[in-house]
Amino acid sequence: MGHVYAVCESEVTIAVEAAAAAAAVLRRVGREVLSETGKDIKSQADLDAEAALLEVLRPTGLPILSEEMGADANFTLDRDGWIIDPLDGTMNFLRGIPISCTCVGLWRDGRPVLGVIHEIGRERAWVGGEGLPTTCNGQPTRCGEAETPASAVLATGFPRCFDFGDDSLSAYSRRMSAYKKIRMIGCAGLSLAWTAGGMMDLYLEEDIFLWDVAAGIALVNAAGGHTHFTPPDPQWRTSVTAGSEPLVAIEAR
Repeated sequence: MGHVYAVCESEVTIAVEAAAAAAAVLRRVGREVLSETGKDIKSQADLDAEAALLEVLRPTGLPILSEEMGADANFTLDRDGWIIDPLDGTMNFLRGIPISCTCVGLWRDGRPVLGVIHEIGRERAWVGGEGLPTTCNGQPTRCGEAETPASAVLATGFPRCFDFGDDSLSAYSRRMSAYKKIRMIGCAGLSLAWTAGGMMDLYLEEDIFLWDVAAGIALVNAAGGHTHFTPPDPQWRTSVTAGSEPLVAIEAR
């Protein structure tokens, strides 16, 4: 790594404050659906949580990439910036399934260097970054150490733009069949946080949006795991592998 300590205490404090503010909003708002397009759904809760995040993050002066508003005009991947998902797991949230979260990531030097993920249903805050080992509600966490897919629990999902054609599904099923168990929880942020906590051994997803995974990538790295992600495309989509070093190496072959 280029830097051992890439984040400062004030940045951690701000990210934690922002995520907590959004989570507080999500605990009290309704479940009004604003729009549905294909497999995508937007709710008033997404917008209200975003407003809470922006209120805390805007004073830092860093540009922001958010799922709801998109990217600030001056947001680029070659400079510092916040990457946020106000409500990850919107469908879970709207259906009363307690698996959703707010994600706040800090991007620096071409990678996520800080992640804060606040679970809405369980009131757990995951915090970690470069020079800041991952914790969950203040307790240290570590990635699992599974060495083979046959012994591993894999977290994955179908992103909204997934190709459900026969060839794509066949290739996907062959890849997944190597793992002991598969978990699809409908929330990329928590899939990564739970990987950082050792509950999952590997997170793997293709064509996922950067705001869904930036914070979680930082958490996995700071929990002793390894990550690999492809350069985001113009729509901010990337493919991510994160978890124990042996499993990431196997998937990278």
